[in-house]
This record gives sequence, C-alpha cells and structure tokens, in this order.
Amino acid sequence: MTIASTVSRYLDDHAVNYRVIPHDHSATSRESAHKADVREDRVAKAILLKDQEGMVMTIIPASNSLDMAAVHDATGRNHLEMVNESEFQQVFSDCEIGALPPLGQAYGLTTLVDSDLDSRDTIYLESGDHESLVAMDGRDFDRLMKNSVHCNLSKDWW
Repeated sequence: MTIASTVSRYLDDHAVNYRVIPHDHSATSRESAHKADVREDRVAKAILLKDQEGMVMTIIPASNSLDMAAVHDATGRNHLEMVNESEFQQVFSDCEIGALPPLGQAYGLTTLVDSDLDSRDTIYLESGDHESLVAMDGRDFDRLMKNSVHCNLSKDWW
C-alpha cells in the first residue's frame, strides 16, 4: 500500500505540495522517523481517542508522549481513552491498521494539534501505510491545521 487515497485527495484539494518518502517497514512513528532518516520531532504522530461523544484525533511530535491531562483540559472531556487498533478501520478504511495519517479533518474528526508542531520548516506525516512518510512544508501543515485546536498536548521523551 502507498499513500492513502483520502490523504492524497485531501492534500491535492488543498493545493499542498508534498513528496512521499519510502522507508523500510516500521511499527511506530518514532521508528518511521529513524528508518526515513528524519528527526522524530518533525514527524507528526496521530493518536486516536474516544468517549461517548465520539472520536478525537490528537497530533503530537513522534518524539513526545501524549499528556492526557492536557487533552482533558483542552476538550473538557474527562473520559477520553485510546481507541483499539481493531476499531481504526471504521474510520480509516483506506489505511493499514496502526498507520494513522495525522489529518483528522480529512476523516471528519475533531482534531487537536500540539503547539510543538506549529511553525516547523518541514513536517512529516504517516501516509496510511507502514512504509512511507509524506513530507510537506510546515506552512502548508499550519494552513491545514488552522481550524484545529492548538495547545500543549505532550511531553518530550528526552
């Protein structure tokens, strides 16, 4: 599989110039960064959460871990939990399980973006498979995320 059709259509519809960077198979966004030889803090990682109100996508740097207290503060939703990978296919039917593209809007999801990703020169995204990243100018990413909530959602691993 290559770039998910929803991702390519969304990027094309929003006039985003991007390139696909192939890499060896990876299981995590951090591993994708290493295999594609890019910095972890430049890879946007999607984490899907849900509660009785529905799903929410959080987008943080691959180098960081999600701060659930910050998510609760940003959303006012106190019962959000991570979605099991088996449930991903309901929303991400054109993606391999676990390879979530951090473009929640393209899939109709409420999206929160970690402010650590704002104003980067280049951003790398999971493409919907486990063997490629999408690279785009950070200004294009900022433009795509302009209607999302931007706040501090994560803590650095280092």
